Amino acid sequence: MRILIADDDPVIRKIISKLVSDMGHEPVTVNDGNSAIEQIKQHGYPVVVLDWMMPGMDGIDVCRAIRGIENGNICYIIMNSAREGSNSISEALKAGANDYITKTTDSIELRARIGVGIRTAQLEIELVELNRRLIYLVRTDGLTGLLNHAAILKELDMELDRGRRDGSSTSVLMLDLDKFKAVNDTYGHQAGDKVLINFSEKLIEKCRSFDRIGRYGGEEFLIVLPRTNNNEAILIAERIRFEIAEMNLNKIIQGLKITCSIGTCTAALSVQHSSALVSAADASLYRAKEAGRNCVISCTRKQ
Repeated sequence: MRILIADDDPVIRKIISKLVSDMGHEPVTVNDGNSAIEQIKQHGYPVVVLDWMMPGMDGIDVCRAIRGIENGNICYIIMNSAREGSNSISEALKAGANDYITKTTDSIELRARIGVGIRTAQLEIELVELNRRLIYLVRTDGLTGLLNHAAILKELDMELDRGRRDGSSTSVLMLDLDKFKAVNDTYGHQAGDKVLINFSEKLIEKCRSFDRIGRYGGEEFLIVLPRTNNNEAILIAERIRFEIAEMNLNKIIQGLKITCSIGTCTAALSVQHSSALVSAADASLYRAKEAGRNCVISCTRKQ
């Protein structure tokens, strides 16, 4: 772990740096408050040992500034000062410090305090990562890695809200793999899962970076196309349909080919409700199935 040491006294910097190195961590030193802030902004440090009295910004100002720019980054601040007494400790803690030590603190206690800071920072980093992972799992389909049913509908609501604000259209594609049950029945569910994974990867490859892709359920998928009118949605759907029909699945089953049917619908100026938009796209998908599969039907296009 990289630990920032900010102190204008070269002897103190050397002592703390040696201690940090002996603990198996990497010390980074600066000699004034402004440099400390620049280091935090550029690199971020989970533990900072901060002198109170420094040229430019003092430790209290630096502490407040760090708390103002954290943006979710972990930073355990140990204030190191020649000042003693409860008033100084209280001022430092109110400014955002996690711990307070004095210049007279012996090396054993100093090592222990820094160790507490390191362990606390490590636990907080693990907790942040765990929360990120939980958020990912809550929003993600376990097989394909795409957004799950609830998440893709939430994304659609958000895009419709955004589209209403800027006056742009939002389109959706509802896709379904044709005769997918036959794949599972003939080759087994493991082969079917691999087909779904390959299909999902192809969707990611052929959609734009700002499009949203979700597994709506089973072999049915929903794609949200922000700032996309009806004609553009049909072109995107046709491109996807063609690429799926040409997809090479020989690594799964030699000679296996799949196709998909797609229903599209567009909300001009994004004024349509999400449930109505999805329902219309689903109805278009049903019409595509009736039309012989492996085709695109828009809710504004006649068969």
